[in-house]
Amino acid sequence: METDAPITVTINPEARVNVARTTAPIPTLTPNEWHPIPITLTNEGFVTGPLAITTDPVPGLDLNLPTHTITGAPRQDLTIHARLHTPTTVDVSLTFKALNALGGLATHSHLHLLLRAT
Repeated sequence: METDAPITVTINPEARVNVARTTAPIPTLTPNEWHPIPITLTNEGFVTGPLAITTDPVPGLDLNLPTHTITGAPRQDLTIHARLHTPTTVDVSLTFKALNALGGLATHSHLHLLLRAT
């Protein structure tokens, strides 16, 4: 599925989660401002239920990671938000869980993002 989102999540019929970084850029952030980061979810199995995104705390970074509701639709556009306190670059490790499970290979449900504020 085509997307302009920098993150894609695919959920297969067994509710296994695969997350990947696309070629869409994440713009440079402005310190102390919230910035949306779009996510495109492809639901191959018409799975319904919660999609949680978790991370360990990163100093100087605030993340708004709401639990999204998977509707069963073949495609959903989701958003998370990030705010860096100062001009810096951070590496954020995100874990995506559908139905409170990592699904297939756990490494496929993790994603590292580099976020930069200038």
